[in-house]
Amino acid sequence: MARIALNARLLIPGKLEGTGRFTHQCYKRMIKSRPNDTFLLIFDRKPPVEFDYGPNSTSVRLFPPARRPWLFDLWFDYAITWKLKQWRADAFVSTDGYISRRSSVAQLNVIHDINFEHHPEWLPARFARHFRSRFPQYARKSSKLCTVSEFSRGDISRTYHIDADSISIIPNAPDTSFKPLVYEKRQASRIKFASGHSYHVFVGSIHPRKNIHGMLKAHTEYRLLGGKSDLVIVGAAMWNYAEFDTANVHWVGRLNDDELVSAVAGADALLYLPFFEGFGVPVVEAMACGIPVIASNTTSIPEVCGDAAAALVSPTDAKAAAEALLRLDVDEGWREKKSKQGINRASEFSWERSAHLFSDALDEMLSEA
Repeated sequence: MARIALNARLLIPGKLEGTGRFTHQCYKRMIKSRPNDTFLLIFDRKPPVEFDYGPNSTSVRLFPPARRPWLFDLWFDYAITWKLKQWRADAFVSTDGYISRRSSVAQLNVIHDINFEHHPEWLPARFARHFRSRFPQYARKSSKLCTVSEFSRGDISRTYHIDADSISIIPNAPDTSFKPLVYEKRQASRIKFASGHSYHVFVGSIHPRKNIHGMLKAHTEYRLLGGKSDLVIVGAAMWNYAEFDTANVHWVGRLNDDELVSAVAGADALLYLPFFEGFGVPVVEAMACGIPVIASNTTSIPEVCGDAAAALVSPTDAKAAAEALLRLDVDEGWREKKSKQGINRASEFSWERSAHLFSDALDEMLSEA
């Protein structure tokens, strides 16, 4: 029996971004699969009842709320360190890249990507400085280091001079709720999200690395080529990054889980052209719904897509993206082929498998502690 403390600060009801979803999906399955272990979920706000994972887990709130760089240091290096010692933890698990630099407890750490090392200009300066100072320390301090893709493993290994073989891969996955919609429900999605029009969809934060300008340029080019579909953008702004007033574009903000599935599964295609991704969860979610994917040919995205993407294009090549969208409009056979390939590709990812890999990595660490 092991006593395992879990960083739960990104488990926020109604606001689970990519890392938060990874955390939720892996934690709940891992806790259930390890009934002989005791788990302590550590929040920096009042623990929500939505994340009560069973009789072998409890939750606690630690101060201060970890929302700013200097508070990150206080929370992880002092509050967490104290709690691990006070609770007599055998291990600390963190899914957002942060660990305690002061604790001697074994620590499993998941770093999803290190985009800030390559493009610090995409973040407010104080956050970029903090991440570039701390994450090399977190990576090297980790007893067991994990990430979400082969691309991120190689990037972390090269940048932080860590043996790639020591880094385990635990991929993201689509929730089982992502699946194709019948015609009537697709029509309902068009009415709800695009004023009744057919549409392409983007899912993600409104953030410079997501290449919102490039995506809008590609969609405008598609319309100039004769395309008829609108564009639905799902996501909230980060770092005060503004929306844009663009014709035939619907900004629907952050959606709850059911609405997100409806928005994705009701689309004609996913348009996803970020400059940098550690994984790219919307890709596998769209594929699981049978929605063809037009995506960037950079970083982790080709790895995640396999051969199932309708097109992989440079994120700066608006014309290539537009032409790929138009081909999906006019070539029904191509659309059907890529829909089936996407469903097959998405089936290769599951949260059950990822949670099993997570548990294996934890066992590996505990056996060496």
